[in-house]
Amino acid sequence: MMVFCLDFGNSQLKYAWVEADRIVDFGILNQVNFGSIIQICQNKHIDSIILSSVIDVPSELIFALKDLAPLHQLSSTSLTHVNYAQYDKLTLGVDRLAIAEGAQISYPTSNHLSICLGTCITYNWIEDGYFKGGAISPGLMMRTKSMHDYTAHLPLISPQMDFPLLGQSTTSNLLAGTMSGILLEVQGYIAELRKLDPHVVIILCGGDAPYFTSQLNGWDIQFDPDLIWKGLAGLARLN
Repeated sequence: MMVFCLDFGNSQLKYAWVEADRIVDFGILNQVNFGSIIQICQNKHIDSIILSSVIDVPSELIFALKDLAPLHQLSSTSLTHVNYAQYDKLTLGVDRLAIAEGAQISYPTSNHLSICLGTCITYNWIEDGYFKGGAISPGLMMRTKSMHDYTAHLPLISPQMDFPLLGQSTTSNLLAGTMSGILLEVQGYIAELRKLDPHVVIILCGGDAPYFTSQLNGWDIQFDPDLIWKGLAGLARLN
């Protein structure tokens, strides 16, 4: 079964082709319109389409997608493998629904914490198949841009793979506060949750995750850049 997955986030419009839990192809769209989607669908067999979007999608695009193949638009009413009896599912964004689903499909017999480093940093904690809780904090670019935008003299810095714990200049101070701040936040959440459950599986995903994977070596963390695609494909089959 070939599933065409669309993930429209705050920063990027992404797509992937998933067949039998294997990512066949993926990419980024420049804009939300049917013409750009038609180009990447040429000569492709599609069994189903799933759309996860945190932005407004034109109704004409929805109708056009339905003409291509059966479409499921992910929402709080979608059927899920994760049990939300202990959490208000209506308040959870569709991006987090997909990530939680991908984690549950990947580790169905384990308790797990999925950490997505994207526009925002999100934490999803699932225990015995139940969504127990989570957290949201500003993401990497949101932190760097806000310090620049809301001050008169602080520069806009670019993320770097190598960053200090503490800096010796304004730029390195910003880099330390942003990069090391995120790293310490992530490590803190992991450490605290492992006090509650020493065997919890930690999964890291999201576009900014590669900045921190080397610093998290030795923390027994599973890095899975395809977690959201696994979740979306699973949700498409379930719905």
